[in-house]
Amino acid sequence: MYRFGLFCSLSDNSLSTNRTINLKNLKYENIEKKLLQNAEELVKLLDYCEDKDFKVFRLGNSFIPFLSHNLFEDSWLEMIKPILKDTKEKISKYNTRITIHPGQYTVLNSTNDMVVKNSLRELERVFWLFDQLGINNEGTVLIHGGGAYGDKTSAIERLIKTIEENPWLKKRLALENDEKVYTANEILNICNFCSIPMVFDIYHHTLNPSELEAKDILKTWGNKRPKVHLSSKGEGRFGKHGDEIFLKDFIELKNMFKEDIKEIDIMVEAKNKEFAIKNLRKEILENNE
Repeated sequence: MYRFGLFCSLSDNSLSTNRTINLKNLKYENIEKKLLQNAEELVKLLDYCEDKDFKVFRLGNSFIPFLSHNLFEDSWLEMIKPILKDTKEKISKYNTRITIHPGQYTVLNSTNDMVVKNSLRELERVFWLFDQLGINNEGTVLIHGGGAYGDKTSAIERLIKTIEENPWLKKRLALENDEKVYTANEILNICNFCSIPMVFDIYHHTLNPSELEAKDILKTWGNKRPKVHLSSKGEGRFGKHGDEIFLKDFIELKNMFKEDIKEIDIMVEAKNKEFAIKNLRKEILENNE
């Protein structure tokens, strides 16, 4: 009944789409080797997802290591195309939705122009990768809103300006609320203005709350299937994800979206990954949720 998603790898890392290299070893032969390994394991992971009925898979950011780094030679893009074409053919049979979540250094509202430039390069290369793999427009590329830099109003204006000046971003870009800076309501307003989807993270929402309506989040997705994040509190630093998902957190998400929860993809962000999903499903059944 509920569509859950797995991110990047299995919990024991026996299969992963995030195999990488050290920057000092950045040369084509090493890139090719890791890409071939990641591509092979992606196919196996999609097999696993279909077997376990996981409807969404998040690709690792290092699927092609250092893809957007300025030391990554443009000529390598042509050289890896045959690998990506072969991978595209192999994964075309799967119905699993593929997404990606570039890291914390992808910031579109930085006060540093070079950071924004590098972030746009990162997103441009990721979009290119998704196109090469034949991933349709359901394959969203998710980032956070960025920093506040002492003036959140100006930071929001810069974020909107960057998106509006680069309309190609709207093909795949989605924004997520975070646990410290941008509330769900603030991200919702940005997404509405820019006409891009919002990925709602309920754990971040509990740490950085605001008032909003679930139906307004869903509207940002238009004809695409909405996607949300589900995690539970972990031990240690503020905002750390737990090993498992507490049933109460799922119920909170379900109560928020009501019947629409059945039409939403739920990315489970728990350290135990596939086991966390299995355990959550068991608790849902036992408690008639």
